[in-house]
Amino acid sequence: MALKYCPGARSLVEPQIITTYCPVCGAEVEFFEYETERKCPECGRTVRREASESCIMWCKSAAECIANLRKLGVLPPERAEELEKMLREKARSQ
Repeated sequence: MALKYCPGARSLVEPQIITTYCPVCGAEVEFFEYETERKCPECGRTVRREASESCIMWCKSAAECIANLRKLGVLPPERAEELEKMLREKARSQ
């Protein structure tokens, strides 16, 4: 069976929701798997979590993949911009 795009790209297009709890008030805080900080919906404090490993951090074709998914209309422009920003930050840190 031929794939329409790389199976690793699925998490770019349909990110999972990860739930954690605010260390201040204990409220449930939901993150998309690519997010590392959010405001607590109850107390407004910033809640942080470890970043999830993403294929864009190791795949040599990540920039091309993001551009292709954007062109196909599978990846919304704002999401593509977030991922491209992550790639630039990765490049600067190497």
